[in-house]
Amino acid sequence: DEEGNDGRIDANMETPLIGHGSRRPRHKNKNGTFRNTLQTCYSSINDVEGGTTTDDEEGSSKNKYNITNAHHKEQDDILTDDDDYSLSDASISSISTTLTNFRDNLMLPFTSDETSLPKIGAGMASLTIVGIVLGLAMPAKDMHGRWYPWWGHISSVIGYTYFVLWSVCFYPQVLLNMRRQSTRGLSNDFAILNFMGWSFYSAYLASMYFDESIQELYTERFKNESSTVKSNDVAFSIHAMILSFIYLVQIVYYGGNGFSLPLKPQTWFLVVGMGGPTVIIPLLIWTGIWEYESWLNYFYMLSFFKICCTLTKYSKQVLLNWKRKSTSGWNIWYNFLECSGGALSMMQIVLDSVNMNDMSGITGNMAKFALGLATIFFDALFFTQHYILYPEPPADKRFEVPASADGVPSTIVKASDTLVLNMNSFDDGELTDGDSYIETDDNESLQGAQH
Repeated sequence: DEEGNDGRIDANMETPLIGHGSRRPRHKNKNGTFRNTLQTCYSSINDVEGGTTTDDEEGSSKNKYNITNAHHKEQDDILTDDDDYSLSDASISSISTTLTNFRDNLMLPFTSDETSLPKIGAGMASLTIVGIVLGLAMPAKDMHGRWYPWWGHISSVIGYTYFVLWSVCFYPQVLLNMRRQSTRGLSNDFAILNFMGWSFYSAYLASMYFDESIQELYTERFKNESSTVKSNDVAFSIHAMILSFIYLVQIVYYGGNGFSLPLKPQTWFLVVGMGGPTVIIPLLIWTGIWEYESWLNYFYMLSFFKICCTLTKYSKQVLLNWKRKSTSGWNIWYNFLECSGGALSMMQIVLDSVNMNDMSGITGNMAKFALGLATIFFDALFFTQHYILYPEPPADKRFEVPASADGVPSTIVKASDTLVLNMNSFDDGELTDGDSYIETDDNESLQGAQH
């Protein structure tokens, strides 16, 4: 070439040698440098060691050049096709890997018992993406106000994201109970109040959203176009009621108590105190003893019953965790998902009210705002119990022993070199023989182990 490097073809190989001792390129780059280099080598093929060639040698060299050039042209074309294929294949592989990771993260709340923060964050991020897509796909409600018309779509995205997160929170506990074949660690009082609360809330939201006569009563009272109840609110509450009922079925099925559901006396008082008016008041309205306008007050009463159930049920579960000095049997995924859903629920109703320049959107749907506030408060307590007060023992502190026919627990937690049992776990009949977990407490003596 112009710089004095000779381009030669070895008689025993069809690959050009670039200069003295240079390494030959392994592939063609995007700018075609490899092709240009080959053409430079081919153009100087007749210059052999700086001398001249005879006609026969020239013909032989030209023939060799033509054959070699044709071969390399074919190889270069194949290489170009391979590069295009490799790029396409790499893109498909990258997309496939991304989708696989997204699917795996999406299934974490359903399949994983691990409660590390990175795992929980990955699962919640995937669920958030699903909620955003669902919110954009669903028809948005026309909401006239300062941010009309685009606010309806933003509100829909917030609403369906909270719907997805808060709805999924019920499944980890159901699946945990199935894997353990037990509901130990799940308070019976929590389960029954949870079901009653979501039943009250579903009736309240469904009436506010579907019943035109109730909507008219609401508009007359609050001088507003409509309430801030959305379709995602109704779908979420009905779904929560169904899953809460499954909790009860599991307690009865795995509890070994037949069809009974042991409850504390205080819980029975709440069940009767809230269940009685729920049945009696509709009868009074239907018979004409109470005015028809009382229906709106009745459904508001149900919404406040829901708040009462929420405050009481979480208190029962927090108290049970404190007595057992453990959160084993309780799935912390529930609280992360519920806390996120509750925060988005409050955000939606506040921003909807700001958009309408009317705070009656909050006062007229106080149950939704109060519910989100209560869940955030109690979820903070659960996080404190699970990660600070009663963290799960590391894996190397656990060992398995076979279960006997008389119901000896199969899992023992070894907290130190001395095996000790916390007999407080058996207080108030919360835990009985055959429980899957025995908690440890270094302050207790070994005397309870024999018992």
